[in-house]
Amino acid sequence: MADDKGAGTRRPTVIADELHIVYRVNGGKTGKGSATAALSRIVRRGESPGVRRVHAVRGVSFTAYRGEAIGLIGSNGSGKSTLLRAIAGLLPAERGKVYTDGQPSLLG
Repeated sequence: MADDKGAGTRRPTVIADELHIVYRVNGGKTGKGSATAALSRIVRRGESPGVRRVHAVRGVSFTAYRGEAIGLIGSNGSGKSTLLRAIAGLLPAERGKVYTDGQPSLLG
């Protein structure tokens, strides 16, 4: 059985491969929407012309190895929390994949 203490052994714990996260915002560019309009969108289960797609994360790739710490730096609204939610499995990826060994923990 192999262990992590062997010379030169690096075990990846998180791999993000060309990760894209897209939010769908109802109400179009005006940001307005009524409860009735929201209910009709749910019933139809389709995107109406008033749905805007916001790309929160575009093509992020990295590999984190056991024992490493990674810091995310960016301005407000740059997708840091969205990326962490995708790694934790709380948000689905539009494209790309996230592979984890174990359960990643989010630290603020």
